[in-house]
Amino acid sequence: MDEMLNRELLDDLAEIIEIPSVYSTPEEGAPYGKQCLRALEWFVNKAKSYGLNAELIDGACAYAEVGSGKECIGILGHLDVVPAGNGWATDPFKMVEENGKVYGRGVGDDKGAVVVCLHALRTLKQNNTPLKRRVRLIVGADEERGSSCIRHYLKTGGEVPVMSFVPDSEFPVINSEKGIAHIILKFADENLSRNISYIDGAECANAVPDKSSFKIINGSPLHQAFEKVCGGAPTSDVFKAAPLAAQIVSSGASFADYEITNGKCVTVTANGTAEHASTPEKGDSALWKTLGVLAAYNGVIESKYLDKIYEYLCTPLASSKLGVYVDDPKSGDTSMCMSQAWLENNTLSLLIDFRLPLGVTAEFVAEKLEAATGCKAEVRDYHENLYIDENAPLIKSLLGVYRKITGDMTEPLKVGGGTYARELPNAVAFGCTPIDIDINMHRADENFPIAQLFKNYEIYLAAAVELANL
Repeated sequence: MDEMLNRELLDDLAEIIEIPSVYSTPEEGAPYGKQCLRALEWFVNKAKSYGLNAELIDGACAYAEVGSGKECIGILGHLDVVPAGNGWATDPFKMVEENGKVYGRGVGDDKGAVVVCLHALRTLKQNNTPLKRRVRLIVGADEERGSSCIRHYLKTGGEVPVMSFVPDSEFPVINSEKGIAHIILKFADENLSRNISYIDGAECANAVPDKSSFKIINGSPLHQAFEKVCGGAPTSDVFKAAPLAAQIVSSGASFADYEITNGKCVTVTANGTAEHASTPEKGDSALWKTLGVLAAYNGVIESKYLDKIYEYLCTPLASSKLGVYVDDPKSGDTSMCMSQAWLENNTLSLLIDFRLPLGVTAEFVAEKLEAATGCKAEVRDYHENLYIDENAPLIKSLLGVYRKITGDMTEPLKVGGGTYARELPNAVAFGCTPIDIDINMHRADENFPIAQLFKNYEIYLAAAVELANL
């Protein structure tokens, strides 16, 4: 890449990072909210300015295309992002270049890859590169909530590529993605709801919550117990006294992780570290901590379910304790992340994100959850496993391109993350991040090495030509 192309690529990335394309209230023509629509419109306008054929589809998705021919190969990426969350050193929606990296929400997941691939298509157009098939870059705006955007593309007659890659995971290539199940565990509990009026967790279903809080009802048994410990209005002293102190210490948390405020009601807040739900072991769940506070005071609250919820679900060993842990050589092991919580009509609901290996179904997991906790478990949505044999032509072609350019001989990977690849036939995730680089995906200070962006351009340009002429 020459310096001018490098600068133009980074300038385009800065533009799209400034659009805070987090899901919001649907509006006419904007099924995922105004900002997600803005991101798609930016993509279409930018593609057309580069001489590419481009179309916006019902405010849900879009595509840009180069070449001619009866068939096309697909590249799929997304322009929606998870909420910024807390703890950023810079404005998450203003790209910063520093120390050889770019910082901003979406630089790695997945706006950076979309911009890189858009510039690869631009190069194919400018160079009149011979192609037997068209190359179509398809982008959506609801990937983080379950990929309804790509299903809309297919439902409305969008062309199905003969083969596709998705630059939204890791290199060298992903031939196995775990099944993804979002299961809601709920229970009606008047004893809990007469003590607290509110509880929350992560803003999205596929993240370890970095903050969680609950509100205590004035005059409730829990409020009175806090006052008794503190000798008046509840303060942070409550965390350092029995029965809560022992629970905090035994869980490995710090007293500094907790806050308490007095206003119209008493609010308890716990802080943790966000992480993608596919790798919850890298995060620090704030929701576990708030549920731990409630469980420590269950002698006062007298909930029928709190003790079991905390015992079975608020631990790294949860999947084993539930009896749903499996480690499969082809598709990996079971993981789970309790991401969201809400209280409504005396009923507490907990959303749990499971990543499931081959042979483990969502229904099986729901049954085990009910048996362990006594609560009702409902499967909200389930995306089946994706597995493609390592010797398949698509895998071998992409692996060949990657190895030729990088010299890295790493074998195909199995991951817990879910991508658009499972929405289309003959599709796999291909990059955009080397396995030895941590980009803080779904966490504060998301970043991406600038040199890797330019290397990815080279890889994706070559891969598009390879597949188009296969």
